[in-house]
Amino acid sequence: MKRSQDPLFAPERRSHGTLVFILLLILIFLALTLILNHLNNSRVNLTTQSITVPALTPAMNNFRILHISDLHGQYFGANQERLQLAIRTTRYDIVVITGDVTGKDGDYGAFLKLLELFQGKTPVYFISGDEDPAPIVSTPHGGDSAKAEYIQAAEAMGAIYLDAPERIDFGKNAIWLWPERLYTLDIDNSEATVSTRENELKSDPPSPERDAMLQAVRYQGDLLARIRAARRITKAGDIHIAVTHHPLSLDALTTLREWADNGNDAYVSSVSLVLAGHYNGGQWRLPLLGAVKVPASAGKGSGWFPGDMGVVGLSSYQGIPQYISPGLGASSAVGLPAFRLFNTPQVTQITLTTRMTD
Repeated sequence: MKRSQDPLFAPERRSHGTLVFILLLILIFLALTLILNHLNNSRVNLTTQSITVPALTPAMNNFRILHISDLHGQYFGANQERLQLAIRTTRYDIVVITGDVTGKDGDYGAFLKLLELFQGKTPVYFISGDEDPAPIVSTPHGGDSAKAEYIQAAEAMGAIYLDAPERIDFGKNAIWLWPERLYTLDIDNSEATVSTRENELKSDPPSPERDAMLQAVRYQGDLLARIRAARRITKAGDIHIAVTHHPLSLDALTTLREWADNGNDAYVSSVSLVLAGHYNGGQWRLPLLGAVKVPASAGKGSGWFPGDMGVVGLSSYQGIPQYISPGLGASSAVGLPAFRLFNTPQVTQITLTTRMTD
């Protein structure tokens, strides 16, 4: 007997239309998010920050710094015109760039385009970051300077590589920009070490390798002489701004305080402000939660969802204000894909003032 084909007894077929529709909506949402995020990352915001420095003289009051960090070789338009658009109406006396200026494989074209915005107009001071090529070269490179190519190219455009303290005069007093690592430098021991190494190299037979190392060592000797000269003319009433790529942790500032309190040659007690970068504002940010992750170099604040204190913006440790730039670019060192998520690139106008600020 033939089996009945009555559909009443056939298994019911499930419809996948709803599931496909939901997946399609999710894909459209993700695509729109990525497109909007790309557009957001192509622009630059300007943020402002006032910082109280009670010791400012009247001439120093309202001194303005344009703080830029972590370009990572990124272009905001072929000639950085979108970056220029962000700062076109703001006032600043100097520009300070706190490292990670080059892109992949040390490409510095975008950095030079950035410097063109200020060339012949405003003094620019910059340091290197952990993802930039080494600023001092001790291997054969065929040049007559120990400085890396991107440092020399920037200096040729008038920028000042901040490897020693730089003084900005205001009558009898000054604002100093100090590379942070120099505050605890033992000059006497460093000079002895450099002198010994130079004599060792001079006794070696000439070779491209020896000549490059000798060039780098002599550069270090000249640098130490400049640092000693700067310390000699620094006055008690001067203002110190420490410039660093890696933000200073509470532990680091405590160590500096102890170093100074023990009679060592450190000026940390005179530091009025620390300028830093490195974290890119957490790189990925989520609404209400803030930074998603910062690298292990952040110390106790490292890891997932660290909060913004000590990661971006203004904070104070040991009575010393530290401003950490939100940055412009993105890095693979954070442990996240190298793009910014819900994190608009930013530069900051910092105003030093004697007024009490929030």
